[in-house]
Amino acid sequence: MKKAILSNLKRKISFVLIIAVFASSGIFSSCAGVVPVSSALTLNGVAISNDVFTYFMDVAMTELGANADENAVFTKAIGLTETYFKTNSLAKKCNVTLSTANKATVSEKVNAYWGIYGEYYTSIGISKETLTKVFTAEAYRNQLLVHFYGEGGEEEISTATMYAYFKMNYIVFQAINGYFTYMDDNGNTVIHTPNEIEEIVIKFQNMASLVNANEKTMEEAADFLAASGYSSSVVTLVLSKDDTSYPPGFFEKVKSTKARIATVIGTNEYIFLVLRGDAGVTSDYYLEKREDILKALVGDKIDVKINDSLEIQNELDEKVSDSILALLKQEKAA
Repeated sequence: MKKAILSNLKRKISFVLIIAVFASSGIFSSCAGVVPVSSALTLNGVAISNDVFTYFMDVAMTELGANADENAVFTKAIGLTETYFKTNSLAKKCNVTLSTANKATVSEKVNAYWGIYGEYYTSIGISKETLTKVFTAEAYRNQLLVHFYGEGGEEEISTATMYAYFKMNYIVFQAINGYFTYMDDNGNTVIHTPNEIEEIVIKFQNMASLVNANEKTMEEAADFLAASGYSSSVVTLVLSKDDTSYPPGFFEKVKSTKARIATVIGTNEYIFLVLRGDAGVTSDYYLEKREDILKALVGDKIDVKINDSLEIQNELDEKVSDSILALLKQEKAA
């Protein structure tokens, strides 16, 4: 018998178990196990679908580890499910809706997860519809953030504060990339000789001078260098300070350059010809990052607001929840 999970947690023992095999009912099963149809968790009298609770049970087991105490797994899973429930409830209360773009983002995430974990999810009774429910709640969380703290919100974060954060934590730039290394015939990465490196640096510096003299555009400089074997990236990029797709120190080096002045930046393995932009408060580069900036500034606050938005009374059906746990353990061990 599991210990009490929450002070207000009531355990409801079903006298009749309805067993549904996934192949015939489409509700819940695996090739080696079945899960009762009754809802494992009820929140404020609302039965939570078993596929959603299973998803959060799976998340809890993954986060806590294979040897985690069962009581801890149930506690975490219930907490995650309550957050899901509260988020949907608060979004409905505030008349928060998702735009076509928001829904497209949810769909893309569902397809991405399904492409990687689809076979496993199917084995534990989770479908694409399940993922859509969960990721839609995440999207509502983001829109609640905008609702309360975005432009016109009850606790609006000023444009000045938002833009100051953008200026400190993002750079807008164009770059042409080169390398101080190459791949030899045996597939080994080899560093160029000092003379070869000097030649590369001179080529990049010459291109920077031509760009600054308005004799070449970045696109033309990229084409010229590409003829010498260097890749180019002349689409304007917006890079966060926390982004790790560029070498360590790259963000700081680019940020320290003068805007609209082509500059050559080198690391141990790479060389870049960069042209930093100066995105204004009305630029698309800033506007497209406002939601991420809100998350960074007040993400914790919206989570507190969601958590405090509703008192929850929960009921856990012991037999159904035990069946879900057993199924997850079985599939993870397979």
